[in-house]
Amino acid sequence: MTVVITPVGTSLFTNGSVYNQTINDRFQNLKNKPESEWDNYSRYIEVLKTASEGFISQNITSASAELQSTELIQNHLRSDIIVHLLASDTIASRLAAEILMEQINNPNNVLGSNITATFNADPTSGQIDVIRDLQVTDPQDFSREGMPKLFHRINYIKDWEAGDRQNLAINITGGYGATLPYLTIFAQLERVPLYYNFEDSDELIVIPQAPLAIDWNLIKHHSNVLAQIDTGIEVDDWQDFKRDNYQAVEELDAFIWSDNDVGACLSPIGVIFWDQYLKNHFIVDLANNIRKDTTIEGVIQELYRRLRSVLSPKYLDPAKCYHKIRKLGPHDDLNHTGQVQGHDIFIFKSTAIAQIRLMYTFEVNSRTITQIKIYDKGTHMKTEGYNVWKKRMRCNHSTTCFNTHTFDIKP
Repeated sequence: MTVVITPVGTSLFTNGSVYNQTINDRFQNLKNKPESEWDNYSRYIEVLKTASEGFISQNITSASAELQSTELIQNHLRSDIIVHLLASDTIASRLAAEILMEQINNPNNVLGSNITATFNADPTSGQIDVIRDLQVTDPQDFSREGMPKLFHRINYIKDWEAGDRQNLAINITGGYGATLPYLTIFAQLERVPLYYNFEDSDELIVIPQAPLAIDWNLIKHHSNVLAQIDTGIEVDDWQDFKRDNYQAVEELDAFIWSDNDVGACLSPIGVIFWDQYLKNHFIVDLANNIRKDTTIEGVIQELYRRLRSVLSPKYLDPAKCYHKIRKLGPHDDLNHTGQVQGHDIFIFKSTAIAQIRLMYTFEVNSRTITQIKIYDKGTHMKTEGYNVWKKRMRCNHSTTCFNTHTFDIKP
C-alpha cells in the first residue's frame, strides 16, 4: 500500500468551465476566496459541487489533473494506493478536494476499487488537510506560514500514515505551481518519489533521486544562527542581528526570508534543510547520554512507567496512542495543559518526584512506535518555562526545535 500525497488545484473547475456555464459562473464567484469564508458561500458551493459531480460522471478521469495523474500512478505502481489530498487555503481547493475524495471513494469508484482517498477539513481534529496560509495572494504569508505548514503536514503523513518513506510518494501534478520547486527539494532530501503527469498527455514523469552532496558542515557551523532565525527575528532587531552575524547571513542567504518591515525567519528552503539537519544531528541515545541529575533521571523513569501503564501494547499504533493520550484530557499528568498546538508533542508533569515538566513525543518505525523522545530544553522547574517552549513550538517551522533524548520501548 502506497500513500500518495496529492496537492489539489482547481483543474476540476477550470476544465468544467469550458463545457458547463454553471460551473464557470459559480467558480468565478468562489475563485481565490479564502477557506475561512466557506460558510458565507454555502449556496454557491452546493451548486458548484452538484454541477462538478455531473461533469466527472461524463468525463471520468480526464475531468481533473488529480484524477488523471492518480490513474497513471496506480498503473505504474501496480498496487493499492491511498490518495491523501491536501488543499490550499481557498474555498475552491477545499471543495475540489472534497468532491474528489467522495468520487474516488464512491462504490462506483471512477478509479477502481484499489484506489481510495482521504481528506480531512475538520478544524477540531488537530491534523487537517486544508493548509492554512497556503495561498498566492500574499507572498509573505505563503513563504513564512503556508510552506512550513505544508511541510509539517507532509512529514506527519510520512511518519504516521505511510510509516516510512518507502510507502510514500508525492503527486505534484495539481496544486500551486509555486510549491513545485520546494516540494522537489523536499522529496530529494527525504528520498520520496515524485510523480508528474505531463500536461494533458498520458505520459507520467517519474523524477528520480539525484546523488546530492549537501554541505551539512556549513549548516552545523551556523546552527546557532539558524536556530535563532527559526524562532523569528523581530523587525527592530533584524538590522543588528545581520550586522552581528554578517558572514552567516551572507552564506545562508537562500535559507532566510527577510523583510525590512516585518523581520526575518527561515525561508521555505531553509525550513526543509533545517528540519533535515535536526533530524539527523540532534537525536542522541538516552542510555549513553542521560544527565547526571538523578532527579531528572527519576522523572524520566516515572514518565516511562506511567506511559507503560496507560499505553498497553495495542497502543504502539501511532494513531491509537495519540488518541488515547488526548482522551486523558489536559488535567492528566501525561497531557499536562494539553497537546502542543500543531504538533504531536505532549507535556508530562511529575508529581511523585518533583514539580518538573518534560516535553515528549514518539519515534515511529514502519507504523509502530519504537521510542519515546524527550526534548532536552523542554524540561524546567517552573510553569513559565514550558509555556515559552509551547509558544515556540507553535511556529510550525520545525517539529524538533530542541536537542532531544530518545530511549527504546521494551515489548
